[in-house]
Amino acid sequence: MTVLSAEDVTLAYGKAVVVHGVSLEVTEGGVGLIGESGSGKTTLARALLGLLKPVSGRITYGTQDLYAINRKAFRREVQPIFQGESLDPRMKIGRSIGGSRVAELMEQVGLDPALADRRPHQLSGGQRQRAVIARALAVGPSLLVLDEPTSALDVTVQARILDLIESLDTERLLITHNLAIVGRLCRTSHVLFAGRIVESGPTGELLDRPAHPYTRALRDAVPRLGGAPPVASGRTEAKPARTGCPFRLRCGFAVPECASAPELREVGGRRVACHRAEDVLVS
Repeated sequence: MTVLSAEDVTLAYGKAVVVHGVSLEVTEGGVGLIGESGSGKTTLARALLGLLKPVSGRITYGTQDLYAINRKAFRREVQPIFQGESLDPRMKIGRSIGGSRVAELMEQVGLDPALADRRPHQLSGGQRQRAVIARALAVGPSLLVLDEPTSALDVTVQARILDLIESLDTERLLITHNLAIVGRLCRTSHVLFAGRIVESGPTGELLDRPAHPYTRALRDAVPRLGGAPPVASGRTEAKPARTGCPFRLRCGFAVPECASAPELREVGGRRVACHRAEDVLVS
């Protein structure tokens, strides 16, 4: 079942277009948006949350246009957890979480209910992140939008937070640079480069046998949990090409044909925007 979807969505800040004609569906089993910093994944997530209106294209929640539904109801059903999200330093943890089930929610996310009377500075980073998740769960959402939910945590705490997210009875859209995380939490993934989807498909297949050079470079850059944000190999100083394939100036597979923009097409059980996808698969 499709929970949230984007159809040919283009997004911009002022005159600067940052997402170009993206289509995707958030379905059961978890969906990942993967890409290095500046790829457009967080901007797309903001649009899916109704925080940024598309220049063109359509976003739907269930079967309804996102901008035609009751906003209050939508905010209850779809809860974001942003990178580096903080709690009000003046407010005790229990009050920040809110609702009538504070103790139950704290136990659900692995927090001692006795911490409800403490303020954020009295908790560790991992405890604060658990409190943020508990706050999101307080309204009973059907979908969590998670933007780098473990990026500021050490590896041990990351693992505990991932255990928690995996155990929750909610659908999830995960925005991350960390392929180890997306491989664990998402059945399907979309890889973004320069605001365009370059590869989509079952997460396991994307990570095991990438069909796009950018996906392959990301996989090879950070093969472990807790790594630094990946940067695709090749001419890393080169900016995305303005014409043709946007990755071609950094791509070791580039040929003259790459001067024309590739369309997403079916290759090896996924959709890939690459003229040489078949060669990437077997290399």
